Amino acid sequence: MNKLKYIFLALTVFVFASCEEDIPTAEGTNYVTFSKSTYSTSVDVGATKSFDVTVFTANTSGSDRTINLSVDPASTAAAGSYTVPTSVTIPGGSNVGTLTVQLSDTNLGIGVNALILKFDAVEGLANGGSATLNYIQNCSEVTATLAINFDGYGSETSWVITDSLGGVVASKAAGTYADGQATASETITLCAGRDFTFTINDSFGDGLSFPANGTYSLTIGGVVKASGGGDFGSTEATAFDTK
Repeated sequence: MNKLKYIFLALTVFVFASCEEDIPTAEGTNYVTFSKSTYSTSVDVGATKSFDVTVFTANTSGSDRTINLSVDPASTAAAGSYTVPTSVTIPGGSNVGTLTVQLSDTNLGIGVNALILKFDAVEGLANGGSATLNYIQNCSEVTATLAINFDGYGSETSWVITDSLGGVVASKAAGTYADGQATASETITLCAGRDFTFTINDSFGDGLSFPANGTYSLTIGGVVKASGGGDFGSTEATAFDTK
């Protein structure tokens, strides 16, 4: 019975010490893992930045260990916006390594870039799965105003603003507005210095033309960036910028 008590006490001390250090250790195992499954950061406009990802192994070694890794093809990060080393080194006498990822404002557009990191398969080496680094562009914001005068059938109208990479920045679906509704005004936040496309759609296919002609205009700082109305058919698209 006394022996069982000593074993229980030893296990309690081990667990407590592990929690205090917040570093996974388990001698005799061969295991590697990222410190988190998800990381988040941002990149300034026109800038680059370094982001450190911590890697743990389950035990220590007397010499440096190199563990290969790669970018998962399922990543949705913009091409050219990241540089990832092909390996991470765990220094001798430690079970903690640092992977430094280089990020840049290249083709970032609007929205979240998901960069998925994974360890390459090695026989006898278990791992804790992949880690995702989510990053966005910090941008100077501008405010756009969309004004729509409906033709009597507001439920047919929808619109979308996309960035230069095709990402949806803002939108409203058909059915958002009501039939008989006279006007609508939308305030939209956009990044400065970027190219966008405004597209308005009519589900019936007669634009803003029946029973009376309607109009729409998208303005930024009093400058009209997109406008139209009447019978534009099912859709009408206008490219504009915030430069």
